[in-house]
This record gives sequence, C-alpha cells and structure tokens, in this order.
Amino acid sequence: MTQSKCGAPTQSGRRCQNKAVVGTSRCAKHQGPWSAYGVAQRKKKEADAKMRKLRKKR
Repeated sequence: MTQSKCGAPTQSGRRCQNKAVVGTSRCAKHQGPWSAYGVAQRKKKEADAKMRKLRKKR
C-alpha cells in the first residue's frame, strides 16, 4: 500500500505533493487546527511550553 498525496490547492495554483497523514486525506500542513491531528499537535506543543515554563521558574 502506498501513502496518498495531500492534493490540497496551494497558493501557486498547483496541488500539494506532500504525503497525507495516515488515516486522512490531507498532509499535516493542510489539515488545519480543527482536525484530530491538529488538536493533538497543539496540545503537545502547549504541554511542552508549560513544562519549559515550570523548569525555568526553578
């Protein structure tokens, strides 16, 4: 099985050639913040930032 391409329209008018995230039809760049993948990425990023802030306080 080969991984599909994203295919989202880009600013240049062409289609995105990045590989789609497994189980979806779009790449991470074109899925948007509302998708399950986008939400998981945002939560991870926020948790990492919180840990950095806690470490900095010490």
